[in-house]
Amino acid sequence: MKKIYSFLMVSAIALTANAQLVINENFSGYSNPLGTQGGWVQNGSGNDVQVNNFNPLTRVGYTSGGNYMSVASLNGTDPHKPFSVNVNTAGGQSIFMSFVVRVSAAPERNAGPQFSISLANSTNSTFPAQLYIAEDNGSSTDIEFGVAVGSSAPNYTSLNLVYGTTYLVVIRYDAVAGGGNDDIYLWVNPSLTAEPTTGTANASQTNSGEVGYADLLNAMKVSQSSDNASPDADYDGFRVSAAATSAIAWSNLTPAGAPLPVQLTSFNANEEGLNTKLVWNTVEESGITSYVVEKSADGRIFTAIGSVKAANLKTYSYTDIQPASEFSYYRLKMVEMDGSYKYSYVISVKSKLTMNISLSPNPVKNILTVQHPKAGVAGHVQIISANGQTLKDIRLSANAVISTIDMSGFTSGLYHIVYRSGSDVFSKTVLKQ
Repeated sequence: MKKIYSFLMVSAIALTANAQLVINENFSGYSNPLGTQGGWVQNGSGNDVQVNNFNPLTRVGYTSGGNYMSVASLNGTDPHKPFSVNVNTAGGQSIFMSFVVRVSAAPERNAGPQFSISLANSTNSTFPAQLYIAEDNGSSTDIEFGVAVGSSAPNYTSLNLVYGTTYLVVIRYDAVAGGGNDDIYLWVNPSLTAEPTTGTANASQTNSGEVGYADLLNAMKVSQSSDNASPDADYDGFRVSAAATSAIAWSNLTPAGAPLPVQLTSFNANEEGLNTKLVWNTVEESGITSYVVEKSADGRIFTAIGSVKAANLKTYSYTDIQPASEFSYYRLKMVEMDGSYKYSYVISVKSKLTMNISLSPNPVKNILTVQHPKAGVAGHVQIISANGQTLKDIRLSANAVISTIDMSGFTSGLYHIVYRSGSDVFSKTVLKQ
């Protein structure tokens, strides 16, 4: 069954000659899956579109978010999102669309892939301006982007693009009054300092087979089908603008995002004993008030655990005193003076503290049995409260591999049991009933 992710433009107001930015989607603040966040509407059942943040899509000079949309070739919920206004093309319109995309799989061109993204009229299900993503025939590494007007076969780039790389795509669609004369142009990674010229387009199609879309564009669709017809791709930073001329539409698209008030040159995390120390380096810090440290156990749902005040330093650090689960994920929320914010990329730490130790029973009422590696002459087990306070330190017998702890005198709650012997430090959490 064909699956279509739709971004509907349902306002009854038509665009005038003045340009308007009718879509601006960075998925900021969204959790996974997409669902109905940010005004999205679901139109089907099955696999929902995923919202991820493990590896954000970034291009220098283009504004995207910490989150992004992952679209797979699976039956799905077919979501759509309203545009701010409809686009009436009866008198002619130029429409610019830009976004960043990273492709992980795509059908071959000779397999006849379906379009991946299209401007559309949702009321009569017509798709006058289409983007295609396909693998070069006979290649397992090279991909190309293609464009088509209406029912025409797509024309593709010849750039030998590769999987796993983030590309900035800019598309211009000229809806020209009359029939059979609409044009479409595509650029990959163009300069954003000025409107790109049609002569520099990496793919184009002019005066091609239009479809009857009633002079109305009210949707941007992201389409999926089977593995031999659709790509697996990540998208972010959708922007669409329309106007009577391409110059006005480009001006309001403003694809060259405002300079970030800070540049994050590195962000790392390392374990130091029971703690995790985060260190980040910055340049050109201006207008930032604080760095909020957020943590997640699954890389999807983040919670603030602390904040560091911005002080125009090159290096900042924060220590997470809570023992980690097997994997911990961290990101920075960089807060500006006006309250707006941007997220860093996500980093992860695999804890050594969860290895080679087991607790039973858990929860425990009285006696806790700890299985651990063979203890050295200075081996010991500590009981640490949830706020990091060491409550008990028990010296172990040399060569011991099983130890018991009387917890009958402890109040109910969570405690961290830490085994230390030489360079080995392992920890797990127990619930005292």
